[in-house]
Amino acid sequence: MIDRALDWRSVREEVTRHLQALIRFETVNPPGNETPLAEYLADVLRREGISAEVIESAPGRGNLVARLRGQGKGRPLLLMAHSDVVSVERAKWTRDPFGGEVVDGKVWGRGAVDTKGLVACELGVMLLLRRLEMPLERDVIFAVFADEEAGGQFGACWMWQNRRELIDAEFAINEGGGMALTLGSQRFYLCQTGEKGAARLRLIARGEPGHASMPIPDTAMQHAARAILTLSTHTFPTVLTPTVTRFLREIGQALGGRIREQIEATLTDPTWERLAALPLGGGERRLLYAMTRNTAVPTIVRGGHRINVIPSEVTIEVDGRILPGQDPEAFAAEVQRLVGPNVQVQLTSRGRGIEADPDSPLFRVIGETMAELDPGARVVPYLVPGGTDAKCLPGIKVYGFMPMRDHPEEFDLAHAHDERISVDTLEFATRALFEIVTRFCAPHARSWR
Repeated sequence: MIDRALDWRSVREEVTRHLQALIRFETVNPPGNETPLAEYLADVLRREGISAEVIESAPGRGNLVARLRGQGKGRPLLLMAHSDVVSVERAKWTRDPFGGEVVDGKVWGRGAVDTKGLVACELGVMLLLRRLEMPLERDVIFAVFADEEAGGQFGACWMWQNRRELIDAEFAINEGGGMALTLGSQRFYLCQTGEKGAARLRLIARGEPGHASMPIPDTAMQHAARAILTLSTHTFPTVLTPTVTRFLREIGQALGGRIREQIEATLTDPTWERLAALPLGGGERRLLYAMTRNTAVPTIVRGGHRINVIPSEVTIEVDGRILPGQDPEAFAAEVQRLVGPNVQVQLTSRGRGIEADPDSPLFRVIGETMAELDPGARVVPYLVPGGTDAKCLPGIKVYGFMPMRDHPEEFDLAHAHDERISVDTLEFATRALFEIVTRFCAPHARSWR
């Protein structure tokens, strides 16, 4: 049974206070400046007698690592998140994005969802493990990395390359999963076991310049516009990775009947038309679309220097995401064929997608815990369309899981205006993560309690 003797209202208030404090550190990346936040966490942990260290990969780029020692009966479990955040357009926010205000039961601010909320929950788990003197059979490591939003070269990737001994583990719990999906009367929690790779592209359209009062054909701007339209309307081939195949099959098995038949038919002949016909909401359909193909989304356009001059060159930045098993160079070549010879395609960054096997003791513990906290709920693996720090830790089985039961829509507020997270979610996630960690790292604690 879940231990209900803890004062969860007190835990809820403490985790909320820490999240408010974390949001008030402006860690927009670039430049990041994550060290003050890392020092704050280190001070909180040290006051509780937990060993904590701040490691800078460069001035101001601080990574926090803390460890609770176990009996060495298994390799460590890593609780990980990141402290940097994306930029904000202050004028489009209802409240101060770095104020950490609590309004109507929600904590407002940049990073509340991505991922300072998870930092606060994992901090709460570490504090509870220490205060309750849990008999850990394996070490529990808490790592808060810098620079995730810009690729991790000053954060998780740097730590893996330079201080691996501090974070090396068998399993990790990370961002990227935990959303609740309700189909019919069945609730599913999505646990990230894989993620797409990045294949960022720069498209350079060229043409003859001229005076804007005298229109000419085949300009760089025209070539760029055609390329943007082509990529924005193109549907790449449907590909089902092992993670997505299992995701669909487990949903079908749980729901049974006609939906199971539809899913099995789709797995036999996977096309987007079959996937789109599944009884899903708009958000779930968009997620499934991104999970089952490579994507190339134009995001930045640069060109021109005077209002009356037709530019000779226009540059388009494209956020390319590729499925596990796909090759970045082959993807760039496919985009080149799509946009044609008048636009040059350059691959500016590359990273392959990853998948972790859900057939593991930790994944089973996650499923058992959620079925007890939320009776009847099932945990299913899924592929996150974006990327996380998991790509930097190739020797660790990383699962993304911060459960959001009553407010699954909060997941969509990452990087959005008015980012916020409910206090209810913070309590539920902390409670779930604490129970998962206890069951996995201190399996005899229930009788001890």
